[in-house]
Amino acid sequence: MKKFIWFFIAIYWWAGNIQAQIVDRIVAVVNDEVITLSELDEAATPLYQQYLKDIKDPVAKERLREEIRQKVLQQLIDEKLINQEIERRGIEVSSEEIDRFIEHFKRQNGLDDQAFQKFLAEQGLTLEEYRQKVAQQIKRIKLVQSRVNQIVVTPEEIEREYQRRYGKVVTRYELAAIIINGQEAEAKIKKAYQELKAGKDFAEVAAKYSDIPDSGRGLGTFSPEELAPEVREVLAKLQPGEVSPPIKVGNSWQIFKLLHIKKEKAKSLAGTKKEIENELRQKKIDQLLQNWQKELREQAYIRILL
Repeated sequence: MKKFIWFFIAIYWWAGNIQAQIVDRIVAVVNDEVITLSELDEAATPLYQQYLKDIKDPVAKERLREEIRQKVLQQLIDEKLINQEIERRGIEVSSEEIDRFIEHFKRQNGLDDQAFQKFLAEQGLTLEEYRQKVAQQIKRIKLVQSRVNQIVVTPEEIEREYQRRYGKVVTRYELAAIIINGQEAEAKIKKAYQELKAGKDFAEVAAKYSDIPDSGRGLGTFSPEELAPEVREVLAKLQPGEVSPPIKVGNSWQIFKLLHIKKEKAKSLAGTKKEIENELRQKKIDQLLQNWQKELREQAYIRILL
């Protein structure tokens, strides 16, 4: 009887192992390496936790799980190809480079040794496992740098992009103003306008009537888009030194003196050159890496079994 029981136990153990092997099957072959379902699910776990937790319908949940798996699998294939390229090129990382990387990470995140150990524990990593991950990350950085160091952004490219973004000349009005609010605003603005027509100095009249101190000497410089439509329309007809008639803007009455008209570009080339150069370089880097990843895929043997 005991032999009979042990026979069934052995059969059950064998069947369990076969089932485990079936569950942890190969989902992709990348050249001479494989990606298993357990690797895929481990990489996809954060996305499962984020997107599957609130879905009640089991069919919809399984459909989304498969969509996540397909996307994550493509990322794992790319990682395999990059790691294989690192191996092919013989890219190495020294212990000193890993030490510097970790020290920089600790400084950047304000971690002392104790806080860093806590960080490792939260990640479920030993120090040696973390150092291995850092080493792989540094190798990838070196691999990418070997490609992007070839990228050059020429002065002509910067100039063209500058003209595309900021080459348009914009008009800016330098203004002084008399601005009056309140129930008697209309009557006051008419008196102020009569005094201006009689030849009184704009700044003196503004000091007498305007609710905004020193607005008669200068209110600031404005683009047409920054001004109310009714103000913009009147200013377009004025020459520097001329004064507008009273204009009702919202609940206030206003008179403007056009001091100067400035024609200028929105931003100078000197002030935007570095920004434009960095953005153009990043676009080139993104395009280069995209093309390179495509080349790696075209040259590789990839078979998806998911």
